[in-house]
Amino acid sequence: MIYLIFPSSWHPSQPYLSLPALKAFLHQHGIEDVVQRDLAIELLDHLCTWEKTQPLYDRILRQLNELGAKPYHTDFEREKFQKLREAEEVIPALKDQIDAAKASLRCEDFYDIQRYMESLKIIDVWLDNILASYYPSQLTVIGSQLRWSPYSSKEIIDSFSHPEENFFYDLYKEHYLPGILKEDIDVLGISITSVEQVIPGLTLAHLIKEANKDIHITIGGSVFTKLVDRLEQGSPLFDFIDSVIVHEGETPLLRLVEQLRGDRDFSKVPNLVYRDKGQVKVNRPFAKEELNALPTPDFDGIPFDLYLSPERVLPVMGSRGCYWEKCAFCSIPFDHIDFHVRYADTVAQDFKKLKEKYNCNYFFFTDEALPINFLKTFAQKLVDSDINVQWTGELKFEKSLLRDNRLELLYKAGCRKLIFGLESYNQRVLEAMKKGCPLEVIDETVEQCIRIGIAMHFYILIGFPSETRDEVMDSVNFVMDNQAVLDSPGFSCIASQFDLEKGTPIAKAAEEYGVYNLQSPPDHDLALGFSYDTRTGLTAEQATEVYQEVVERISREVMTFPHNYSLSDGLLFLGYHERENILERLSALSV
Repeated sequence: MIYLIFPSSWHPSQPYLSLPALKAFLHQHGIEDVVQRDLAIELLDHLCTWEKTQPLYDRILRQLNELGAKPYHTDFEREKFQKLREAEEVIPALKDQIDAAKASLRCEDFYDIQRYMESLKIIDVWLDNILASYYPSQLTVIGSQLRWSPYSSKEIIDSFSHPEENFFYDLYKEHYLPGILKEDIDVLGISITSVEQVIPGLTLAHLIKEANKDIHITIGGSVFTKLVDRLEQGSPLFDFIDSVIVHEGETPLLRLVEQLRGDRDFSKVPNLVYRDKGQVKVNRPFAKEELNALPTPDFDGIPFDLYLSPERVLPVMGSRGCYWEKCAFCSIPFDHIDFHVRYADTVAQDFKKLKEKYNCNYFFFTDEALPINFLKTFAQKLVDSDINVQWTGELKFEKSLLRDNRLELLYKAGCRKLIFGLESYNQRVLEAMKKGCPLEVIDETVEQCIRIGIAMHFYILIGFPSETRDEVMDSVNFVMDNQAVLDSPGFSCIASQFDLEKGTPIAKAAEEYGVYNLQSPPDHDLALGFSYDTRTGLTAEQATEVYQEVVERISREVMTFPHNYSLSDGLLFLGYHERENILERLSALSV
């Protein structure tokens, strides 16, 4: 059996695309014994069910009694004791509300913003307390925090020896490992697509390998694609994982399965990193998929009823990589071999099949930057085929988007929100970033989106090398002083602080950008970026101060829930609360 797992944590509104894409591809090539499990949503649902978590509360009471009986406490024990006392009070107060809070996000109550916010707050407070016995480790609806660094193999492996804090180890071992080990598994794949999934994903791998050495464990996802050079030097991770699939994974996983069930010649598996006779080997050159040969993703087996959403929002893919590939701060070209795109008609058929099979009316493009020509053709296909859906996706500000009533066409085809990498509203900074975008294009795009009724999301980047405080404020003021933008339905905006990542143009030519002294902590063998110094503009410390100031201002002036909290939740809110306005706008469109 091929057993595919998506580990904690991820946003609980919708499934991730990796496993359904892999399952569909394996089925297409005759591999039928494929199981996919989203442990992120399974674990969240488990922990938000009072009946299932009573043993955790009993554990809290037991630890509270043990610590209370001690004549004195260390500083850590004193802190943990206080947390346990808080949990002792909070859990009984919420135990009759937690199941209802979860249920409310799966029904019409979801669209009542006050109930929506209350339910999320109850779940977050509950999670913070029901896991108090693992203090200081924490879990929220959308993330986790443990004291071990996911950038250090040594610390990750150390976490396996501390189940008293690594709740993933404890909970996976008790509730999920027995069921997994009952299956006849020959290949177990774990998709790790974010840094927060590193410790939970590798914890699961360690537990499975410890229990059954015959299961071939392979890791995939963008995180380890960035770490090929580090893995190639040798890594203790290969003591409990058998291989890593980097870059695109469909054909490599298929070939891996074939070799494990055949000659076991791993040199014939593209994009595979593995240890052979004590030496790590990397199968180069890296291969890419023929996107138009890929089948529609297969979500069968995904536990739709567990997601905290009243309707399904499914992820879809139109392209991989980025057609621009020039932004100085971006590592996307490093993750992908090059940009390639799926035919617009094929993607339109994906929408049609998924809508019919899964009764889904909402879709979320996972593309890094949707190409404008693709969007135009795709939108026309949806209109011509009368595929009535609503969707959102990310793209770059482009002059070509403003031609030939293209935005009107997108709206008519169901586009309800566009996610823009604004990054900066200062022309000098945009040029230093190599964004290739004049301010007037931004201005006109924003104006047209507001006029047509397409909601917008802006990403703002704070602290790009050489950027000054005044230049940061140009970006912030463009948004925060623009009442038409703030008042537009569905608007959201998130600021992030610049990180110097591996594989970016800046990392490759630091001096060109006035950056020097690039460093990573010596024990961070899985580091994805660098600390650095800069010759001009804000220092890293100053950038942090400005970033915190900007985040506070955004939180005051842009409503967090639902649009800033979750883009997929926001899409559902737009479809529900704007439905009358949508019908009115559609009837007025000229395209």
